[in-house]
Amino acid sequence: MSCRLILSIAFFLACGGVQASNWAENMFVELNKDFGAVPRGPILVHKFQVKNNTSETVHISGVRVSCGCVSASVLKNQILPNEETSVIANMDSTRFSGSKSVTVYVTFDKPRFEEVRLLVQAYGRNDYAVFPENFNFNEIQRGKTAESKITLRFYGYPNIEMVESKTESNYLKVKSSLVKREGNDVVYEATAIVREDIPVGKWFSDIFFKTNVASIPIVRVPVNIQVESMLTVSPSTLSMGKVKMGDSSDRKIVVRGSQPFKILGVEGLDDNWAVKDLPKEKKDVHVVTFNFKANKEGDLRHKLVIKTDIPEDGTIEFNTNAIVGK
Repeated sequence: MSCRLILSIAFFLACGGVQASNWAENMFVELNKDFGAVPRGPILVHKFQVKNNTSETVHISGVRVSCGCVSASVLKNQILPNEETSVIANMDSTRFSGSKSVTVYVTFDKPRFEEVRLLVQAYGRNDYAVFPENFNFNEIQRGKTAESKITLRFYGYPNIEMVESKTESNYLKVKSSLVKREGNDVVYEATAIVREDIPVGKWFSDIFFKTNVASIPIVRVPVNIQVESMLTVSPSTLSMGKVKMGDSSDRKIVVRGSQPFKILGVEGLDDNWAVKDLPKEKKDVHVVTFNFKANKEGDLRHKLVIKTDIPEDGTIEFNTNAIVGK
């Protein structure tokens, strides 16, 4: 075998290896997360987003870590084409001091074996503390503003000042003020404010505080937000179970609002579903009665929409299902 042929085969195999490795890595939005300087105490959480941009079903068989200060898990192991999942890394800042780098190994066994390495980094510090660890906004109502406060305490820097604060989201504002300066003990209070028009859902963001001390240039504080809709419906699904053709029965739902409201109507009614005794008054809790009559055989799944006079987010939908037979 000639040297030229051997080199050609080696080059082909090397290129094939690179391509095989890239298919797994290319599904990750990012391969590393640097939390920067962090105080001792909080659990640092990051989601590595994964999207199956191949034409085959992908399976993650497991994740492991190089250090016990980090734990990792995957939200969904099997990913169909164009589906998404996340690898979640949790870093315990109480278990290290100074610079720390940890590798998270993500193993794939379908469509073929591959392993992707994710890097998680942070610099643990003992010269400042944040309490509580995050700005937390739990189950706030859309349409209403909300506030969350934290305290930042610095040790050993008598002249430290917080000179600037920045948010990652336009839906957040932040302000801070000096609470105490006694010798080497300096305390600031910071308040995060959520705008009333923030969309419904779970939100994760960060607020960064800049200081005038070179050894603590930036303090990062995570923000956790859960925004509830102005309207909720219970139950979220009206399930009739198995019903004989021609049978009829009533079901009730409860609609709650963050403010008094009036129900204007229901969209999506058909030959099987009708509304009874639609409330006409304006209040923050309504009970609505629906009548189901089995006029059609089969596995019936339907969506109904309740319309109200709330200017924004004034509609809410819920599902219905029934199995109708003879």
